[in-house]
Amino acid sequence: MSAMHERPPEKPPMSAQELGEECFQKAVQFHEQGDLVSATAYFKRAADKQSPLGMLFYGLSLRHGWGCQANETMAFVFLQKAGEIVVPHVKDMDPTVAGMAKEELAMAIYELGQSYRHGWGVSRNKKTAAYYFEVAADLGDADAQSDLAACYEKGDGVKRNMKRAAHYYRLAHKQGVELFGTSWIFKKKYNSD
Repeated sequence: MSAMHERPPEKPPMSAQELGEECFQKAVQFHEQGDLVSATAYFKRAADKQSPLGMLFYGLSLRHGWGCQANETMAFVFLQKAGEIVVPHVKDMDPTVAGMAKEELAMAIYELGQSYRHGWGVSRNKKTAAYYFEVAADLGDADAQSDLAACYEKGDGVKRNMKRAAHYYRLAHKQGVELFGTSWIFKKKYNSD
């Protein structure tokens, strides 16, 4: 063949992970345009390609009925899968990817806590909700830190502990969470021992 008739080299086929990421990005575009039906369809495609974010957002779509009929039981299944798929890989990833995976994992775990708190797709259990909030809070999720602090402040699912409440409120505050009526958390007597 002459140089003019040579075919360009073929691109290698996309991996399932790349296809999942591509589907997830399309879902986000549809979501931003307000097309929740298409967004949810692409979140499902991403989830089917083992995308943790696809699973997370498909689970949230199912929970809240965004572009689909609400199904809290299936939502819980997808939220659980999102956390499970990321956990084994976090330690072995390069630090920049591991940071993103850690955020995805924290968000999925936080949402599992919300499921237990509200009884969405699973029996309501304040103790289990607080457990998931603590795991997500320790992974750096600001919403989980704030919710866990409220659990410790009120004794919801955990033994009431104002020092631990103050600790987690302060962590959330450092990340920019607006806290009203919590100026007490900065008093010396609420510092950790």
